[in-house]
Amino acid sequence: MIGKILKSSTGSCANRIKYIYGGKKHDHDIVNINTIDTNCLAFCPEVEIQRGSLENLSCMILDMDIATKLKVGEQGKPKRNLRPIFHAVLSLDTGESLTPTQWTIAVRHYLKLMGFKRTTKYTSVLHADTGNEHVHIVANRVSFEPGFPMVSDKNNYERNIQAVSEIEDMFGLRKAFRPEETWNITVSGREVEGAARAHTMPYRSRLAARVGACIESTRKRNGDILNFVRALRRQRVYVHLRYDTEGQPKGIAYEFEGRVTAGKTLKKARFTFQKLTTQEGIRYEPRMLPQLQAELSKRNSASKGKPKPVQHRYWVNRGWIYLYFVPANTACSPFLKLKVKRTGAQVRQEIAHEEAMALIKAVLQILTALFGVAAKYTAKPGNPRVKGYTEYDQGEAFPFFAPEQRRVVQKELQLA
Repeated sequence: MIGKILKSSTGSCANRIKYIYGGKKHDHDIVNINTIDTNCLAFCPEVEIQRGSLENLSCMILDMDIATKLKVGEQGKPKRNLRPIFHAVLSLDTGESLTPTQWTIAVRHYLKLMGFKRTTKYTSVLHADTGNEHVHIVANRVSFEPGFPMVSDKNNYERNIQAVSEIEDMFGLRKAFRPEETWNITVSGREVEGAARAHTMPYRSRLAARVGACIESTRKRNGDILNFVRALRRQRVYVHLRYDTEGQPKGIAYEFEGRVTAGKTLKKARFTFQKLTTQEGIRYEPRMLPQLQAELSKRNSASKGKPKPVQHRYWVNRGWIYLYFVPANTACSPFLKLKVKRTGAQVRQEIAHEEAMALIKAVLQILTALFGVAAKYTAKPGNPRVKGYTEYDQGEAFPFFAPEQRRVVQKELQLA
């Protein structure tokens, strides 16, 4: 099981509730929606939504927002100072499933360990129509208690890992790798699509691959923070530090291709300064600070040319893209596995494209058998803005083709 906590939001929970019940654009096609557990007084809205009515959905949103409005009224502060909306996703591995009763137990146990009580409003919704059965949990952190206290979000990361681990043990689910055991990062479908248009890999994926490989190579040689910074510089990744009141480093960020990304944003479990020095075996001592600052000010000369491209390969399975990277110029760096969730429409389009490709290949084989000519062709992407367009370059033309048709055969496939 994988537990993911989304960033808390301000104001109303309307957008989150509409999202999990299919009232807004979702990152996958949702057909089978079921409310697993809720303490809201409103009726479960999924049935009415299928009939085209949003009345029950509006009632649930109002019920969830009452505590926030009461707290704002008591304090007299603007809503933007509050982040009351908690949103988490519990996702099972491919092939696993739980009964509604088991999901109810799992949701209540998770909320209990995350600090929620009966005095806080919540709802949980099961999406079972994808390859990975998962539940969305949306809760209001404001409690119906004197003073309207909020559930603390301190140490949410550690509590989330503990809760997921206990649920896995409770129902005998397959253990997911802990974040500190892998280099995996989650990349959004939008990032993948943008990178595909630029004929490259997602920016954060390329950066994470380089940082992870440099950690591996530095650790294998028992290196320190100076060796780590030098290894990153060879990959055209430059380090920025943030300092505490005593002038010692307390935060780290990575600059790559003109963009700066904080280690906490890239991968909180492994790429922060604290994790590097306490968990990843990158040694740092206060006496190293002057030399470290000198290393940080250095930049590789542009005259040395661009580094060799990163080797990579990928494939798709059950709607997930699996990406493997190995940066150049790193010693003994393993492949780094990343994965990206694709939308249902993307998966269906890819399946249709594969079926069309198989049909074309079969037709060419039939022509080869009939006319005895080797059908050699290569397929390359055509205009990416035209759906289903592919251009085929015929290496050896068939004898029945006209002379002017022997070079290029173009077909436009209208994919459903």
